[in-house]
Amino acid sequence: MFDKNHLTGNGHLSAEAADAFEVRMVREKPELAEGIRRLQELLEPEVYKRAFSNIQTFNKRGEALLIVSGGIMQRTFLERDCIPALKEAFGVKRIQIIG
Repeated sequence: MFDKNHLTGNGHLSAEAADAFEVRMVREKPELAEGIRRLQELLEPEVYKRAFSNIQTFNKRGEALLIVSGGIMQRTFLERDCIPALKEAFGVKRIQIIG
C-alpha cells in the first residue's frame, strides 16, 4: 500500500485541492467555456456531476475531443450517458476517452 507519510517534510512537494471541472477548464482553456456551458444545459445535473466530477484533462482539436477521465467507472459513465451531448456541445465528430 502507498504510504503518504514519506512525503511529509519534503519542501519540493505541495498539495492543493482541485477545483471543479468547469472552473478549471474555464480558467485553463477559456475557448471551451461555451461548450461546457452548453454541455451543462444538455445533461441532467446528476448525470453531469457523476460523469465530470473527476476529469483529468479535456482537449479539443478540430473535430476531435480527447478526455482523460479519473478511471474506468467514470469512462463508462461518459461513454454510456454523455457521447451525444458532448458531440453537440463541442461540435465534434469523434470523441476519445482514456480512463
